[in-house]
Amino acid sequence: MNIDPHCSHRRLMVVDDDHDLVDALCEWIALRSDWTAVGAYGPEDAIAQAGAAPPDAILLDMEMAGIDGFDTAKRLELAARPTHPALLALTGNAWLREAASHDARFAASILKPADLEGLLSLLDRVSPAH
Repeated sequence: MNIDPHCSHRRLMVVDDDHDLVDALCEWIALRSDWTAVGAYGPEDAIAQAGAAPPDAILLDMEMAGIDGFDTAKRLELAARPTHPALLALTGNAWLREAASHDARFAASILKPADLEGLLSLLDRVSPAH
């Protein structure tokens, strides 16, 4: 999925190493909102994309192979400078959700399976329309 850095829509990057989940979430969000959703299939892909065209918000899976969500968040923040995308933690692990909710880098933490309508409302709160 390509990112258009000149697009006036808000851009959400969905980061997970589960390609099917990323594709399904991006498609659902595109159909149900004014967000442009782009997929990143793991930490390294996300960091490269954030450096090239920082999104307005990042939905970040906290448990991916190779690097954990907290380290990925740190690297995403550095890659996206000087912008500051809203980081949303996504996990199926209640302990990680709780830990992310106490980490100032994250605007919110969401437990899988996510309430998708609630996710759209949350996105609107953490990154208002341009």
